[in-house]
Amino acid sequence: MCSTDDWRDYQIEQIGEGGGHCDCCGDTTRRVWGFVKYYDEPFGAYYLGWTVGKPDHGAAFDLVLGNWSEDAPSSSRFAVSLDYRLIDGSGAFMVVDAEDRIPTQDGKPMFDVALKRTDVIGTALAPEVFAIVDAIFMSDSAGELRSWSESIL
Repeated sequence: MCSTDDWRDYQIEQIGEGGGHCDCCGDTTRRVWGFVKYYDEPFGAYYLGWTVGKPDHGAAFDLVLGNWSEDAPSSSRFAVSLDYRLIDGSGAFMVVDAEDRIPTQDGKPMFDVALKRTDVIGTALAPEVFAIVDAIFMSDSAGELRSWSESIL
């Protein structure tokens, strides 16, 4: 890992987006994805999904971190997942178990280990994970999410 907990040390490069419909309400969903770089070096991939205009549904932040060099095997990467929710008008991240949340690439897993919440919280990895999701949150990818707390005031 990079061993930094300053979100400004990471660069976020959105490379794709898609949409669909929410299973529970039928409203439009949005999903964006891209790369996380640490001082311009590939460090991870991110996937961010939410239901448009529905802050009460929250958002899902999924990360695949580790070695992203061109010939790196999936065994050199791991997955971490977080949920973003509004609580009393303020946004909050919560680490959740990553199983079954991270998509595959061409039908193949991009990592070998999906971390559980207990693998992250209270460890040296936690500050770095929160810095990465802060960097994603502050990027153009998450513009709507930043406006959620303002819309309920």
